[in-house]
Amino acid sequence: MKFVTLIPLALTAAAIASPLTWERLIESAKADPKYQAAEKRAEVMAADRNLKLWDKIELRYQLDGFSFAKHDFELRVTPQAFGEREADKAHYEAVKNYQNARFAVERSTLLYDRYERGVRYVLRQKINGINKQLLDVNNDRIEVLHLKAGSASFSAEDLMTSLEKNASLKADLLSDSTALRDAELKMLAWAPDYDNVYLDSSFLPTMDELAVFLKNGVNVDENFPLVALAKGKRDSEVSKAKQDVSKDRDYISHVGIGYSLQIESLMEKYKDLDCSDMLKPEYNKYYDIDRCVSDPYYTVRKIVPEQDNRKTSDKFFLNLAFRLPFFDSNKDASLREQVATLDAESDYLDDVREVNQKVARLTEEVLALIGQWKVLKEYAEQVNASGFMEQFARNAGSDPLLLLRARESSLESDLKAAKLEYDIFARYLSLLDYAGGLARQDVANHLREGIR
Repeated sequence: MKFVTLIPLALTAAAIASPLTWERLIESAKADPKYQAAEKRAEVMAADRNLKLWDKIELRYQLDGFSFAKHDFELRVTPQAFGEREADKAHYEAVKNYQNARFAVERSTLLYDRYERGVRYVLRQKINGINKQLLDVNNDRIEVLHLKAGSASFSAEDLMTSLEKNASLKADLLSDSTALRDAELKMLAWAPDYDNVYLDSSFLPTMDELAVFLKNGVNVDENFPLVALAKGKRDSEVSKAKQDVSKDRDYISHVGIGYSLQIESLMEKYKDLDCSDMLKPEYNKYYDIDRCVSDPYYTVRKIVPEQDNRKTSDKFFLNLAFRLPFFDSNKDASLREQVATLDAESDYLDDVREVNQKVARLTEEVLALIGQWKVLKEYAEQVNASGFMEQFARNAGSDPLLLLRARESSLESDLKAAKLEYDIFARYLSLLDYAGGLARQDVANHLREGIR
């Protein structure tokens, strides 16, 4: 019993011991309530729907008199208007597509948050490493300047500048530490089964790969979730307008078939009986011989039994109602449909144009920043090259301050490049969001595969 109890504890401990990776971070989006709600909406709308053949069906009853002798039963059907079933089907398909697009947009938004936080974490770690190296270089400069104190080449201004820079770098390191911790807490909140984060920087595409992805631009089409969402909204509004118009073509208001039941034992009616009627067996009890002899035209009104002498076919009845459209005051249904269609199309075109503009702008900005990044990296690689450093050392007469400045210049170039990388990935993620790359469910790394 103890062994069985320890199994889930061991599994939980193993899960906690393992770090939060890119794959697990991305997978955590499926546990988000927004993801589950959007997925549920899409599943509900994707289910088969039985479209009705009529608007309503009623069982009507009418009591003819409180003697409870006569009862009318009618089955009445209100048929759908002409073309309403097709309009309902088109509207249902439009709403289903709209919900699928909403699900894709929600999925893209949730993954964008996770990728953005993960990219920020990885690049902030990179920036933090460069800042640490810059701090080491600056500490070495301060030490050299202290050793030169009192010499002719000593500069108090350089020492003061280095001390100020030292404080600035320590503040940057503190900012890095705070930002990294905040990012960790946010990611661990998305995946509470883990207590540490390990995101491999190799998961990110290189700048050269990004340039290859975007060299031919990005063509906006209906596969983009935002475009699909706008299209679904347009189709939904247009189909709803057509559905409303179709309801105005209800030329047959209702069709009913009924049965009129009469209970003879309860049927009675008033009847004027003359003397000849009162001689009949069923009315004999009302016969008054003295009155009939004295007055041959004598009559009396009595409540007497009644018989249902109708044929069986006459007990059934048909009820039909038609609407006369020529006398209907609702003449602007077609105009409303045209206006709704034009408004929906205009909104759709505005949304598509906005997506096109943003995708083109983001693509242009990413490629431009990649060009700047390459310039900075080429300079840093040139400074770090052994031949360049040896030549610089000979020209500088092995002055340690100049060598430190060369090293610092290389690191500063790396730092600018790292900050540019964050700007590039921030725009690239927005581009993936607009282009639907983050909405894809067939890839594991949307940063590398989403734009292809």
